[in-house]
Amino acid sequence: MGTNRRRFFQHIAVAVAGFSLFRRKLFANDKNLTTQVNSNEIFKVFKERRSVRKFQPNPIPEDHLMQILEAANFAPTPRNRQAWKFLVIQKREIINKIREECIKRAGDDSKEYYTNYLSAPVYVEVLASTNTPNPPNDITAGVLAAQNLMLAAKALGYGTVFCVNSIPEEITKSILNIPDDYKRICITPIGIPEEWPETPAKKEMNEVVLYDKFE
Repeated sequence: MGTNRRRFFQHIAVAVAGFSLFRRKLFANDKNLTTQVNSNEIFKVFKERRSVRKFQPNPIPEDHLMQILEAANFAPTPRNRQAWKFLVIQKREIINKIREECIKRAGDDSKEYYTNYLSAPVYVEVLASTNTPNPPNDITAGVLAAQNLMLAAKALGYGTVFCVNSIPEEITKSILNIPDDYKRICITPIGIPEEWPETPAKKEMNEVVLYDKFE
């Protein structure tokens, strides 16, 4: 390649790089552009979140955990009461105690199930206060917070599961000293899955969407 031609392509490369930088700066505060850029990733998270029940032991970085919890804390909440608590369980001895109590209650046949279920490095118990002006609404808000938490975890590459009955509420209430005026929404592991479950078939949209009135 001749010297002049090589210089020409170098100038083109510099111009393209300069334009890209200019464009990023120009639209840095353009919220509509940000929405367009990020929307595909957001919808991908919605569709790819899965319920995971077996995890690798890799620890979760503190900044990732705080991002996940902050997303939960930004869920819709009646009159901004935020009548929730996010009880983070990281000590292995506490997680093992929960596992032992679950196996004791369910029987020896459940040992493998609970060994897998309680293999994550972190568990978060989402709680909602019942000592509020409108407990049912605040419990519903707690469900929304749990959903935010799980979606944020998926966005960072972690698996979760909305666990209600598999780990009995009485067991965690006793072990974790949870007051009577807090209702458990769920307890979810957070961790890197051993494998991601396949996406199950979903109903067609015309089976679940109605317009204007119920036919």
